[in-house]
Amino acid sequence: MNEKIPTKFLKLKHLVDVPRSEYMDGPSPKDLLDAGKRKSFLSMLRKTPKPTAEALSTQGPVKLTFNAAAWMRVPDSSQKTVSLVICYKDRSGEYAVVVDEADIGADYSLMLSGCVTIESDGTPEYIKACCAGISEGQLTFVDELHVQKLTAKTVTSNTLKTA
Repeated sequence: MNEKIPTKFLKLKHLVDVPRSEYMDGPSPKDLLDAGKRKSFLSMLRKTPKPTAEALSTQGPVKLTFNAAAWMRVPDSSQKTVSLVICYKDRSGEYAVVVDEADIGADYSLMLSGCVTIESDGTPEYIKACCAGISEGQLTFVDELHVQKLTAKTVTSNTLKTA
């Protein structure tokens, strides 16, 4: 697991919110046939979660693994170190996990990618992709950005392929 850092210690530039469908369980294939259950799930994705005290006490730790990648261009910033960071908020606070970091080359572009595992106290309230190491007011172009949840089966098969 990657080390989590409280976000209050970092200067982060928000890039994009990760869709809730990436880290929340959806309906089963049988439920997709029922129009009422489909609408219920879609409305749940659009709302901010308001967990009850009972739900908070019954939820345990949630372990999520994400594959993240970003192609970025940061003009006029050669030799700066930039990091791709996944931020999330759970019941215990807001934290960040560093995915990858690299120095910006002479062409002012870089690719940051990697897999991170977060252990959230209950289902995360939100997850977002951010970058660190950018000066305030610095112009940043994100050409491509992907954040995808890896399933237990995918993590196991990737581990077997790399071993």
